[in-house]
Amino acid sequence: MMGISVPEGAGGTGAVMIDIMKSDSVVDAVIDKFNLMEENEWEYRKFARKGVLENFDAQTDTKNGSGIITVSYKDKDPQRAADIVNSFIEELRKKMTDMSLAAAKEKRAFYESQLIEVQQELADAEEAMMKYQQSSGVIVIEEQAKKLIDAMAQLRTEIAAKNVEISTLKSYARRDNPQLKLAQSQLEAMQRELKNLEEEQKRSGARTSSGDIALSVGEIPELSVEYQRYMRALKVAGAKYEFMFSQYESARLGEIADLSTITIIDPALPPDYKDSPSRAKITIMGCFLGGFLPSAWYAGKFVVNDMKKQRKKRKNDDDDDYDYDDD
Repeated sequence: MMGISVPEGAGGTGAVMIDIMKSDSVVDAVIDKFNLMEENEWEYRKFARKGVLENFDAQTDTKNGSGIITVSYKDKDPQRAADIVNSFIEELRKKMTDMSLAAAKEKRAFYESQLIEVQQELADAEEAMMKYQQSSGVIVIEEQAKKLIDAMAQLRTEIAAKNVEISTLKSYARRDNPQLKLAQSQLEAMQRELKNLEEEQKRSGARTSSGDIALSVGEIPELSVEYQRYMRALKVAGAKYEFMFSQYESARLGEIADLSTITIIDPALPPDYKDSPSRAKITIMGCFLGGFLPSAWYAGKFVVNDMKKQRKKRKNDDDDDYDYDDD
């Protein structure tokens, strides 16, 4: 037997881990490692899997909520029983690591593609800003306008980041995932806040350029309004790039980190007693059969002899009742 600590949320629930241990790939690995097909003379792997799982047992501690799994295996050889349990846990660890690595690679690849896109977006924004400054000669604007631009840019950056977070969750989470629902709710709240801010700017006399909202800070000259639009686009692109780069680095480090979530509490040891068959049951059954079989044999013999006597008697009676004709 072996105890395994299962961190809730880190590597899945205990039920999921038990199902993984019962999967064909894990069971096949144990069968091949101990040559169980040859030893038990199983012709087909299907029967070998069934035979192994009949002797395998894993239970999760649901009563105390500790998340500890107890694994056991029955075998004629005590040492091999312990080795098979340890092998199941080792194969589970490998499987969990492979699954975690696959998820980490997928996450890293996603952020890498997003990083390339926002990097190009940032480059385009920088080039547009430089061309505008070269053509207009505008270098700086009022400090108040900068603050308003920063506020709008920060909100749009948060919306973009939340969209990326939702896209990442959708790649591996179900629709009813609590974390996904929370992220969608937060996104809707930020979008409402941005919409309210834009409507407020319209009511206060904000000017528009190419459909984009330009923040109004009194009578800002036409060039200053254009400058705000380019500056806002540059800030949003820069903030998105910084966010995406940090997420990409985190995913890249997670890909090479130790992703094992299994903690072995007690390794499996050879048992010092037999689980089955029960000696008491064997003794009782032996005594019962020892008394019952001779009695049944004697009773059967008596019945057979009695039946023979009855048949012989009926035959003699039939012979006595038969009339012979005298010629």
